[in-house]
Amino acid sequence: MRRITTVYSIASFFTLLAAALLFAAPAHAARAVLDGGTVTLAEGESASFPISGGDSGPADLSARCEIGDVNGTASLTFDGEHYVPLSAPAVGDVLTLSGGDTRSYDLVGVVDASGGGDAYIAFHFTGAPAPMCFPGMACDGAEGKSGSVTVTCRNAGG
Repeated sequence: MRRITTVYSIASFFTLLAAALLFAAPAHAARAVLDGGTVTLAEGESASFPISGGDSGPADLSARCEIGDVNGTASLTFDGEHYVPLSAPAVGDVLTLSGGDTRSYDLVGVVDASGGGDAYIAFHFTGAPAPMCFPGMACDGAEGKSGSVTVTCRNAGG
């Protein structure tokens, strides 16, 4: 008879443990929403995409951005305010594209604007990298800089 009591006590313990874990499980994080769109940039211009959510604490962001319509070489700097990237590109990364390139980035990160201010991600078209030319080398074949770049961003899955 004693053995049945021990088994019953262990079963009760595991039931209580499962119930405790269920109630102690963290709630799902809030979801941040990117105000997406398409922007064609000239050199020196920026495409900024506001993010809502994260005003009262961390919120998960899942978005997709595509850079294309490059007709020469172009360098863009990725920026973000109140955005902590968990995937490439990182804030401050310089993205270099050549004519005809199209790049897609799946942005996964956390937005936390609880300290105040507006959350956003942005791409700054900073120009073109200087061609690699050495003394005595003909540089007339170097690709020229792009006159414009198109950036499209949207929420992932939408």
